[in-house]
Amino acid sequence: MKLTIFTRLVIGFTVIFSMVVVAFVYSTYQLKNVNKVTKSVLEVDNRMLDLHKKLTDSFFAQLQYEKKCILLRDFSLFDRFMAAKTDFERDLRVAFLMVAPSESVNGLKIDYSGVLKKVEKNHREFTSLVIEEVNNLKSELPIPQTVNEAKKDEYTNKVIEGLKELTELGHRGTYHKIKQLDSAVYDSRSVALTMITIALVIGIFVSVIITRNITRPLSIMTKKTHDIAKGNFDVSIPLQSPPEIGELAESFNSMCTKLKEVDTMKSDFLSIMSHELRSPLASIQEGTNLLLEGIAGGISEKQKRLLTIILDADKRLLTLVNSILDLSKMEAGMMPYEFSEADIVSLIDDVIRESEPLARSRNLRIEKNMPDTLTVSHIDPERITQVLRNLLGNAVKFTPKGGYVRIASEVSEQRMKISISDNGPGIPHDELDRIFDKYQQAKFPSIGHQKGTGLGLAIVKHIITAHGGTVWAESEKGNGSTFTFSLPA
Repeated sequence: MKLTIFTRLVIGFTVIFSMVVVAFVYSTYQLKNVNKVTKSVLEVDNRMLDLHKKLTDSFFAQLQYEKKCILLRDFSLFDRFMAAKTDFERDLRVAFLMVAPSESVNGLKIDYSGVLKKVEKNHREFTSLVIEEVNNLKSELPIPQTVNEAKKDEYTNKVIEGLKELTELGHRGTYHKIKQLDSAVYDSRSVALTMITIALVIGIFVSVIITRNITRPLSIMTKKTHDIAKGNFDVSIPLQSPPEIGELAESFNSMCTKLKEVDTMKSDFLSIMSHELRSPLASIQEGTNLLLEGIAGGISEKQKRLLTIILDADKRLLTLVNSILDLSKMEAGMMPYEFSEADIVSLIDDVIRESEPLARSRNLRIEKNMPDTLTVSHIDPERITQVLRNLLGNAVKFTPKGGYVRIASEVSEQRMKISISDNGPGIPHDELDRIFDKYQQAKFPSIGHQKGTGLGLAIVKHIITAHGGTVWAESEKGNGSTFTFSLPA
């Protein structure tokens, strides 16, 4: 089942949209993780460092008031010790509420809760010893100073070590979380760029494929349209294309078939009519010649002029009929060719002799720039003479009085070129491509209307193509024209 253009576009854009959505979802997920880690750094690690400072200040305040209270027996300092104890315990509770039981960052375990529990335990033991010592002092009871001081120092060192560990955890957690942030951002950017690149590549690929599926058949149809415009109706477009273009191609093929049928009917009609007209036209020509020769008796000058006009018109009409018949045979592939070796220079000389009367009447020079002989091994002399006659006749006909026509040759190892140039009005550039089509003639307003059938150059092209050659025209308006045909040497 062939997909329509709309379906292909929908599928292509769906794929691209899906890639973009996946990239967006992944980026959103990573941004959520980034936000989570950033929040953890700001609300846990940074605040933990602030709380560490407060806890440290409170604990050292306790140590200061404890030493002074014991040494000076100033029990008012004990109240300040207890106030510092309250501040320490309050900040410690805040720290407990702030942290999770345990978290892992890039495989590193960050256990704030465990450290805080150890600090709390050691601080509680230290505080108990101080309270017990102060109460004994107040009661004037003996205190084992050495043992008590050693225990207090032990718990003091453990609290200080715990607070330091808390600081190290904060710095370590911040460092690793920042690395995690950097990794998450990098991964998110890499994945997003990869997905966008893939989506872009897929988008370009889908666009190229869809565009090619549309433009390629249209381009083929455009080329075939040009072939039809040139009279070639034997075209077919077998396209693997979307249904819409496929239907258009089928309609196009159907149109070509109908046009070919119509063209065949036209060619058959022209061929039949041309064939049927040749006999009566030839009879008219012969009868007119006999009358002009006086076979039927003497004629007056006025009658002779009228018969001459009839004879000229009959010749023109017979030439037209012969051209139509020849072209019909050529288009049908039924024109017989008799190939042989021939001297093309002698053929050119014959055509020049035929054209000299008209050239002299128009005061034109016919120049020949060629060797004395130029033998070609595989040509039909009669048809090549027809080519030369048409090209030279056009040059003489369209060149203003007093001008020139030049025939030149160029021979290489594999090709031979014959060119016929003139200094006439030239051919407009936009007409060069169609002058070899049948019934087409260039327009020359400066030299007036020139009679013609528009079949001569079409016949020239068919003959040269049948010889395996090519024919073309070069011209600039106002600077003359050059018609060149190339044949295998």
